[in-house]
Amino acid sequence: MRLTLHSDLGFRTLIFLAVAGEKGGSVPQIADAYGVSHNHLKKVVNHLAHAGWVEAARGRGGGLRLRVAPAQISIGAVMREMESDFALVDCLGAAPERCLIAGNCGLQRIFGEALRAWFQILDRYSLADAVEKPGALHDLLGLAAAASTEPVAKNQGGEEN
Repeated sequence: MRLTLHSDLGFRTLIFLAVAGEKGGSVPQIADAYGVSHNHLKKVVNHLAHAGWVEAARGRGGGLRLRVAPAQISIGAVMREMESDFALVDCLGAAPERCLIAGNCGLQRIFGEALRAWFQILDRYSLADAVEKPGALHDLLGLAAAASTEPVAKNQGGEEN
């Protein structure tokens, strides 16, 4: 089994935006980082925006940002939204009559169980789990280093250093 390019780019776009944080990104920036088609990525971003995970704003100060915190974006939910067909065999799909032996062999039960288990695992993880090494991802995606999360040191006069 393999994800479609649409789903793959959906996950990679969400990862990019999670790592970019409030700064966000743009379709050209994300497409260039991953070496993919701008036009294809526009379709993916549109899908992610309609699903409610990405906010797309035009004009000055516009761009793409996550609309939902990474910890609130389920990998399983993204998979279900982005992929259109999980029928590993004909008998699991919309046209089981295409299989002469549908319902008379164990594949429908076996693959159905495997698919349920796969989603149970995916549902345990969030986008936050996929970006647990943001420093390395910043470098690989060509993003400026994230602002330090260290508190600003103050000198004895109470002024920031």
